[in-house]
Amino acid sequence: RLAYKIINSSTSLLPAWKAIMVNFDLVERVIPRDVRTRWNSAYDMIHFALEHRQVVDAFTYDFKNGVYSFRLDAAEWKILTNLDDILADATLFFSRDGIKSSLAAVIPVMDDIDCMLTTAEHDTKRPRAIRAAVTIAKRTLNRYYQLTDSSDVYRIAM
Repeated sequence: RLAYKIINSSTSLLPAWKAIMVNFDLVERVIPRDVRTRWNSAYDMIHFALEHRQVVDAFTYDFKNGVYSFRLDAAEWKILTNLDDILADATLFFSRDGIKSSLAAVIPVMDDIDCMLTTAEHDTKRPRAIRAAVTIAKRTLNRYYQLTDSSDVYRIAM
């Protein structure tokens, strides 16, 4: 929501954001937005926020910007760091050279994703919120598995 507010407030928040970026000697950039139709936009947004944590903190802690309610505490930054780790694995997995984009490759890829999620789900070093989110992601993945079971096309491809 912070990225949306900054981008859509061209008269007050966007100039304030850019000024803080300049104060930190950084190239003026806005926070990438999470777009539901782009598979890794959540990762891009979280990774940007972590790389620019000082800027995000300075911007959200400045009362005159009116976005104090968007500030993140240490526990929330830790959760973002954990999410970044998990989403980075997925981004690297799908961005690697030689990945096959065929129907026959879907189930093996889903198996790889399930392994990554299972590892994250049982990693007690991760916050409970992350493990709970991973559990939900596994349920979603299992629904896709069930859909492939009822598809003749997937059976033929396998």
